Amino acid sequence: MESISIKNLKFSYTTLISSESPKKQKKIFKILDGVNLSLEKGDILCITGKSGEGKSTFLRIIAGLEKAASGEMSLFGEPVKQNEWTALYMAQKGVGFVFQNDALLSDLTIKDNIAIPLHYHKMGTEEEIEQKAQRALMLMLASGFANEFPYSLSLGMRKRIAIARAWALDARILLLDEPTAGLDKNSRINLLSLVDNLRELYKTTIIMVVSDLQVAHELNSKISFLVDKKLTPPMYFNEIKDHESSHIRAMIR
Repeated sequence: MESISIKNLKFSYTTLISSESPKKQKKIFKILDGVNLSLEKGDILCITGKSGEGKSTFLRIIAGLEKAASGEMSLFGEPVKQNEWTALYMAQKGVGFVFQNDALLSDLTIKDNIAIPLHYHKMGTEEEIEQKAQRALMLMLASGFANEFPYSLSLGMRKRIAIARAWALDARILLLDEPTAGLDKNSRINLLSLVDNLRELYKTTIIMVVSDLQVAHELNSKISFLVDKKLTPPMYFNEIKDHESSHIRAMIR
């Protein structure tokens, strides 16, 4: 079953440029220009490319945190209308977003960090929300940290908590922005193993922005490169070295 389909997505921003003329001049910068993507339920896709190419912006657009200039998206076979493509609507449709910096609230316990969005979206009674939070923590092997505060946890554990918080909202699609950034080898392997469990156990579709292609290799996931404002067709790690584009082949050197 197709979980997400994106067609001809475009995104740009306009900025004012200095000029001696009294009239303000504007310049349009294209970031994404005709991006297409199609994933089945339970797929994992890593998106990579040079810094500043728009990888994180692409995730933010899917999540409704940025507004596309044009393009179409369907979730589980249902089209998303342009006026509905908002962060609230996408969260309600089962799209979870995990920020690179984890975005945990420092003055709340881990359990309360997970519960807050559940309360906001009115996803059950107090008892049901408690159960959802505990289940998410259990999946991330973090149950023992429920009453701790974010500042007392390692970076790797905070990232696991951030994933647990997004998944607790009944997320069927998870968008992870550089989830392994800053982690040592063991922490990265542990986190990726838990992410893969979500896919195996719940058929969660996962889209990850990564800088390190080793992440895709360890997950045995497909990779798409954001090049010239478009996504390449997905490929496996061992296919990169034979790719027709020297630019893409150079990514693994």
